Amino acid sequence: MSSVPPSSLLRRGNGRLSIAGARSSVLSNPRNSLLDAIPAKRPSLLSTPASKRRQSSMGTGVNSGPPPATQPPPLDPRPLRDRNYQALLQHEIYDFLSANKFELESNHPLTTKTLRQPTQKDFVVIFQFLYNKLDPCYRFTRSIETEVFSLLKILNYPYLDSINRSQISAVGGQNWPAFLGVLYWLVKIILLSSGVNPDSYLSPDDEFDKIYIAYMRSAYSAYIDGVDDYSPQYAELEAQFHRLNDRTAADIDRLAAENAELAQRYADLSGQLSAVDNAVHKGRALESDLIKFKAYIEMMESRKAKWADVLAKISREIDACDAERAQLETSRRDIEAAIAERGFSLADIDRLNSERDKLSKQVDLVAARAQETAGLVSAREIELTKHHESLSNLLVSYNAMVFRMPPTEHEFDLAVVPNLLTSAEPLKPEQIVDKDLKAERARLVQFRSDISTRIHQYQDELSRLQDQIDVLSETVREQTETADNLQAKLTASKATYKATYDSITAESMAYSEQIERLERDLRAMKINTNRGIIEAENRYQGVQMEYEEVKHSIKKDRKLLLDNVERIINSIIKFKLHFQSSLHELDLKTVEELEKEQAKQ
Repeated sequence: MSSVPPSSLLRRGNGRLSIAGARSSVLSNPRNSLLDAIPAKRPSLLSTPASKRRQSSMGTGVNSGPPPATQPPPLDPRPLRDRNYQALLQHEIYDFLSANKFELESNHPLTTKTLRQPTQKDFVVIFQFLYNKLDPCYRFTRSIETEVFSLLKILNYPYLDSINRSQISAVGGQNWPAFLGVLYWLVKIILLSSGVNPDSYLSPDDEFDKIYIAYMRSAYSAYIDGVDDYSPQYAELEAQFHRLNDRTAADIDRLAAENAELAQRYADLSGQLSAVDNAVHKGRALESDLIKFKAYIEMMESRKAKWADVLAKISREIDACDAERAQLETSRRDIEAAIAERGFSLADIDRLNSERDKLSKQVDLVAARAQETAGLVSAREIELTKHHESLSNLLVSYNAMVFRMPPTEHEFDLAVVPNLLTSAEPLKPEQIVDKDLKAERARLVQFRSDISTRIHQYQDELSRLQDQIDVLSETVREQTETADNLQAKLTASKATYKATYDSITAESMAYSEQIERLERDLRAMKINTNRGIIEAENRYQGVQMEYEEVKHSIKKDRKLLLDNVERIINSIIKFKLHFQSSLHELDLKTVEELEKEQAKQ
């Protein structure tokens, strides 16, 4: 069973087929700038002497549109009346016709005299031959005057106004140069159009349309030739569709493999990028440590030169202190020996000094009390009260000062003895307050000595702390400088990181865009493939339906034909039987008549 569409389908699609045939013919409608798509390289006939003598005026005419009504018709700049120029044109036209087998295809003789002194038939045959080179499907059906004029108008011949219909019916004589220019212009158009590829008018992505248009071209050519069997064209269509589907599937697989390869490559590059980042980070850390070690070594070297002088100075001071200590130790031993020769000890001397101090204090106290008693007898009570208040205030100030002292094991605060003013007995100074003032003074002296010792210790500690502070300040200054250097390096590292990050981000975006573009192309290819498959299936279903309709019609016609044949056979049989019975009756009658005649005789 053949799936080839019947000729009726092609006849119903005549409109589209004629368009396809016109598209396959380069100049079926060359009005739209025929020379725009002509490539630069042409056959050797293009570079003729006639072409060199002028600047392709026919190209200008083809590309230009119809002149405005207000402008005069363009004049033909070609020297068509020049004998030499005519010889050049005739030579080129003769070469073209000979190269394209004019005599074999048109069955008309061709000589050099044909183009010098042509007849009307020569011009008509040459014109038809040249135009059929442009449109092989065209058939000349009208008069030659109408055909030539209308076809030149369709081709947009730039100097059509210089030709009229009456001249076309008599091209020889004085009219021949103009028509020689027409033939030469057609030859140039054919040569220029020979490099035009009809497939270039289709978009590169329209592969299915190319296949279908090629099928329609071949089917239309077969239809024009009167062929009703399109099986070869349809088989070629199916084969091309299968090859295109296979190629599309292969392209999809290849793109999928490339996409997977790019994804793997992107993953590998991402892993390498992380490794590079780690290596760069480690390298920067090592560079920072190297710089720190170099700075520390330089600082130690500078300190090493300073410490030699410091150690020498400290050694000299230690030697001086040792000498001074030895001298003081010798003086102390001499003094102790002198005191021991007199029968005293150090404890005795300290005791005598203490007693002398006490006696001096008591003498001073008694003298003061005597003076007070002598001078203040009249105002004893008032002064005593004032002294009491003053003593109380003094003790308050003293106690306040004692309260501000650091806490100790002994309490240094003092208080006035109660009922001091009401007592009639004479009181000693140590009886005025609740504690022994001498003992308190000794404790205070001891405490002051302790305080002085602490102050010296604190001063020594302060000096030591000051030295440490100086060392720490130097360390802080060096660390500040190191921190500034590290900050500068950190800023530079951040700039480098930002630049690297921006570059990597740009590359990643470029890869992402490329992947997305490939995915879009893949989806588009899938959509086009599915659309082509669906259209092919729809066309196949339509053709199948047409086939079923034709098959059903043939069955119906066959049944009707068989019924008619059966009816005719029945009629013939009835006619035969009737004829036989009539003959038999006639024979019987003839026998009877014969017998009667014989009986009469």
